[in-house]
Amino acid sequence: MRKYPPVPSLERQCTKPFTFPGTNHVVEEGSNLFIPVYAIHRDPNHYPDPELFDPDRFTEEGKKSRHRFSYLPFGEGPRNCIGEGLK
Repeated sequence: MRKYPPVPSLERQCTKPFTFPGTNHVVEEGSNLFIPVYAIHRDPNHYPDPELFDPDRFTEEGKKSRHRFSYLPFGEGPRNCIGEGLK
């Protein structure tokens, strides 16, 4: 799911103005956003040696060592995978 996510990118629309912390960059309400899931999942800042399949990346310790939104196989938030609630 990390190396080959079922959804390679997500599209969202900003519902309220947002300023990126530590910057003056503002995303205005109504702006369309593109989230590159495939690129995030292969970013070596989140996953060292990203081409390597390593199940240990998903131990509890491994999950805590990276940003919570660096793994988005089904999206995140109120419009994520409909099957998520079936656990």
